[in-house]
Amino acid sequence: MEEVKEKENGRGKERGRRKGREGRGKEKKGREGREGRGGERKGRERRGRRGKKKVADCKVPQEISHGFVAFSTPQNLTTYQSEIRYFCQEPFYQMVPNVTGIFTCDAKGAWRSSELGSRLPSCQPVCGQPSRPLPSLVKRIIGGRNAEPGFFPWQALIVVEDTSRIPNNRWFGSGALLSESWVLTAAHVLCSQRRDNTVTAVSKEHVNVYLGLHDVRNKIDAVNRTVEEIIVHESFNIQNYNHDIALVKLKEKVTMGPYIMPVCLPQEQHELGGPQPNTLGLVAGWGISNPNITVDEVISSEMQTLSDILQYVKLPVVLHAECKTSYESRSGNYSVTENMFCAGYYEGGKDTCLGDSGAAFVIRDLDNRRWVAQGLVSWGGPEECGSEQVYGVYTKVSNYVDWLQEKTGWTFLDSSLEKR
Repeated sequence: MEEVKEKENGRGKERGRRKGREGRGKEKKGREGREGRGGERKGRERRGRRGKKKVADCKVPQEISHGFVAFSTPQNLTTYQSEIRYFCQEPFYQMVPNVTGIFTCDAKGAWRSSELGSRLPSCQPVCGQPSRPLPSLVKRIIGGRNAEPGFFPWQALIVVEDTSRIPNNRWFGSGALLSESWVLTAAHVLCSQRRDNTVTAVSKEHVNVYLGLHDVRNKIDAVNRTVEEIIVHESFNIQNYNHDIALVKLKEKVTMGPYIMPVCLPQEQHELGGPQPNTLGLVAGWGISNPNITVDEVISSEMQTLSDILQYVKLPVVLHAECKTSYESRSGNYSVTENMFCAGYYEGGKDTCLGDSGAAFVIRDLDNRRWVAQGLVSWGGPEECGSEQVYGVYTKVSNYVDWLQEKTGWTFLDSSLEKR
């Protein structure tokens, strides 16, 4: 009996062990199943993420000064393959370099141009193209003519107050705007003879520049700028006015508009040769007659000028040999160098004297219709201005284009004419 019980107990233990093993097996399979299902779910999630690839977004495009951005889509999309285009504020600014300005959003999320890559264009001032066209150069203007506002948007009035100069400690001249920051003028406008007879450039603190000035009675219409730097040509000779050229850097840039625009410098090959004899040019000024006045008087109704309104004249370029002969025949040591040219009429006339010192003598390039500064009002003979065969002498700007670019670090090139 006991033997039978022991056998049954043995079989029971065996069944218990077997059931334990089966339970553990089921648990293992359950665990493996759960793990398999979890891995399958993760795989699906990974595949889902791969299927929902993130679209590149170039974000809002960078702005450029004096320009704006236009989007190719009404929704102003900035995502992959979206297109934008840059424009400049015409007619006062133009794109440099001369490109389409089209950019496309690439796969890396960057705006790129087929012409410039990731580099942005800039908007630079248009030169020599007044918004109000100047009249034709067909006939002579006797005694000068009133300019309309905007005819000479590059005209600058330069006012100097230097109490160390003798006999006059206040004087002024004109200049021509070249860019947002630079004004071109004659060196003698910015030089002062000290009480010890030495000649030196005036201090920048003593100079003010007025732009957009048309009627000297309306000073509120002008833009006034102080000066950051004055550069007088290092070879300027005050005895014969050779190299009579200088630069003024404005402390604050000016914004271009219908009354303030730069003039062009000689750029084309035929311009770099200087003005040709008998070519007509224009020169503007207020006919300022009294240099010893205050700054307030310069821009007020009491200003000692021949005209409150800016005036201009047309003058022909004179054959260089004729001008040299004319001055060499006079008493005194007059030298018309290769850095100068003359303009005026043989019979004389007051209109030869109208331009203020440092004002630009401009000639229109018939090919591209730009007004180019070929000369700066420099000096004249000993006789009364306007006498017969007394020509005005001008600094030949074409001889100094390289010097101007070197000193300013600016090319002053019209991008529409670039061959590069």
